[in-house]
Amino acid sequence: MAITRATETKLLSEAQRALVAPSHYPALASLPPDEVVLLEKRLREEHDRLRFTVRDARREKRGKSEARGEPSEDHAAMKKQILAAALKRVARRLEINRG
Repeated sequence: MAITRATETKLLSEAQRALVAPSHYPALASLPPDEVVLLEKRLREEHDRLRFTVRDARREKRGKSEARGEPSEDHAAMKKQILAAALKRVARRLEINRG
């Protein structure tokens, strides 16, 4: 299911919104290749951070670890999906530049 920009705005923090915004077209098409590579690196780091947050939330839900006050699993999972979609757009752009 596609995630709308309104949903992105609602779920993401200000810093995360600023990170994802250049991954949308036409802004992505106007970025130079070196900035696209940097954007991919930053998106991947944030996606990995959220991946561990989701994993920890699932462990807490099962009772395998102590609760840390992290956001709910569903909320973090949606954020992770948004970042995954942004990574796909950026990777597609990099592929076009290379090919």
